[in-house]
Amino acid sequence: MSKLYILPKGLYYIGDPGLIIKKNKDGDLLSNKLYEIFYKDMNNFQKINLDGLDFYITRTASGDGMFNDIGTDTGLIIILETNQLKNDERFIDRTLAKGCHYLEVLDQEKVTVTDFNIVFDSGYQVLTNL
Repeated sequence: MSKLYILPKGLYYIGDPGLIIKKNKDGDLLSNKLYEIFYKDMNNFQKINLDGLDFYITRTASGDGMFNDIGTDTGLIIILETNQLKNDERFIDRTLAKGCHYLEVLDQEKVTVTDFNIVFDSGYQVLTNL
């Protein structure tokens, strides 16, 4: 199964939601809502708009692990445009973090998930199902 979205211009965080969402009351509420929505259809790559934020989210093929330069201990990977996060106290500034990736989209970019492998038209990939 394959699903495609077009990402608009921006700088995108790619990684585990647990690395960027704070572990506090508001961050936990956001995480819980995101997971609740996602797990209703957990085998599909989804675009979830939550509290005005667009989350592109998929699970990995086999749960936790390192996939290319992305590490996850939730078994999930999100793609999130970073300008949405400015002045949002639910998020940690992870611009220098390890275990995640930042992708600059200059105009627009297609992102496709097929069998839990994430592929961007620019060539960047997160392969979780080998």
